[in-house]
Amino acid sequence: MQVEPEIAYRNVDPTPVLEGYILRGLERLERSHPEIIACRIMVEVPHPRHHKGNLYRVRLDLTVPGHEIVVSRRDPPARHAREEARIAIRDAFDLARGRLRKHRERESGRPAVTEAPLRGRVLSLSPADGYGFLRTPEGEEIYFHRTGVPHDRFDQLEEGSEVRYVEEEVDGQVRATGVIPLHR
Repeated sequence: MQVEPEIAYRNVDPTPVLEGYILRGLERLERSHPEIIACRIMVEVPHPRHHKGNLYRVRLDLTVPGHEIVVSRRDPPARHAREEARIAIRDAFDLARGRLRKHRERESGRPAVTEAPLRGRVLSLSPADGYGFLRTPEGEEIYFHRTGVPHDRFDQLEEGSEVRYVEEEVDGQVRATGVIPLHR
């Protein structure tokens, strides 16, 4: 990055732990997208509450040659996961990687090389609703839908079973697709 990143907080106490999450996210972003010129990060709690957990919002303003890419959500979803700042930060950087990948594809006129499949374990399943969550080796949770399991193998999945998958951005959310059970 040519310009030192700017980090700002609103209604959030800046802590070394939060800054560590942000710096790790920036390192991963720079490794996969070295063309970034500058980055501004805002971590905020738009509507602080005192009785229940706060929902965090993270905004990234990225400058790449000839373009500005903004990653933000106007209203964070009412998921309890966003009550943790680290998850909101992780999700923002995951979304930024996807947006930068799409930008690179548009600029080059050809699709970027897809990432190698990852491994994880099925954390929970909701067979009646056709979705579940995976746990990555880093301990993070990723949503997947029945349609993201090829060859109608959703019913073969069990909680705790090891799977191979690819992360993909869908409707602004990171989810697992190409989920393939590794047992049997």
